[in-house]
Amino acid sequence: MRNFKLIPLLLLIGIAHFSTTAQEIMHIQSFDGAIIEGRLNIPGDNFKNKIVIDVPGSGPFTYETKRKIGRKVFNYHDYFADEFANRGIAYFSYSTRYTKPDSTPPHFDRVNKEKFYNYTPTIKIKDLEAIIQFLRKDKRLAKCEFILLGWSSGSIIASEVANRKIVPVDALFLAGAPSDDVYSTILWQHSGKSSMINMRRFFDSDQDGIIQPEEYENGHPRAKARMGGAKFEQLDMNHDSVLTAEDFRIKLKPRLQKIRSAIEEKNSDWIWNNFFRVGVPWILEHRELEPNKTRLLNLDIPVHIFHGSDDANAPVEGILALEKKAKDLKKSNLHFYIFQQSNHSLDFPVWVLSGTIPQGLKTLFNQAEKL
Repeated sequence: MRNFKLIPLLLLIGIAHFSTTAQEIMHIQSFDGAIIEGRLNIPGDNFKNKIVIDVPGSGPFTYETKRKIGRKVFNYHDYFADEFANRGIAYFSYSTRYTKPDSTPPHFDRVNKEKFYNYTPTIKIKDLEAIIQFLRKDKRLAKCEFILLGWSSGSIIASEVANRKIVPVDALFLAGAPSDDVYSTILWQHSGKSSMINMRRFFDSDQDGIIQPEEYENGHPRAKARMGGAKFEQLDMNHDSVLTAEDFRIKLKPRLQKIRSAIEEKNSDWIWNNFFRVGVPWILEHRELEPNKTRLLNLDIPVHIFHGSDDANAPVEGILALEKKAKDLKKSNLHFYIFQQSNHSLDFPVWVLSGTIPQGLKTLFNQAEKL
């Protein structure tokens, strides 16, 4: 391992319930000499010797992850850094390789695409190990419990780091975690089941799992607008007079075929421009990784898994099956929290728009404080 380098920029910012929080921009040298840019927040008072490291999911992210909802522009990581600080917990977020913060919406980042295309899970795993090793050498964090917070595909990276045991990890907090490999999750997202989760929230008024013509016509106006004003008949692909997952599977079939073709042809440009911002090497390597549904059962450290019942990105059924398996194996270190009618983000936008922390996120913060 090469020597690490630190170029700190120390700031002091006001935090509710606490006097100050030390915020530092750090530049950490990874295993191959690449520099990882991150931001460390340490509570100014009542520091409980715990640190949460956010593990980015799919695509480019920055240590701020600036986003926009309606007219409101915000830094995603500020919400977590501030709330953890309120509870005496340090927080570290970092930018994915080849990614810089930027002022241009919607992503507010600047990415070297050609290099990012080859940013595979193995590199992300080794980057995270380098970050942990560096932070553990910081005297202020010497007595800390290290908690990895992995969201979505970040849960795969976090759990693999814990499983490899090259660096010590004290606990995992996983949210919106796919139980299967990423490629299988992509297939599920195009099976129609994911679409029905989103549709049922706005149109399935009697909660029977299907959408009748009158339910669609009387559904949420904004949801109908997001459908491009499509008529019921245009969505009823199999012409059986109800909307089910099968209709959306048929509708999404051509798109799935294009995704498969792009992967087969190693056309990262098409994936980036038409699917999501990753390269084909990222997808191909994820197909080879052990899935969470087996890897997590091998771990002995505390693992807390938070999932919304209405997660349209990663099916809750896989997490429920994992919970049953963990109980059968008497794995008391795995803890599961399922939140009804909550989505992949555990309803994070509600926090931004209302100022109130949703129950799923509140539980996550509470469990980190109790650990």
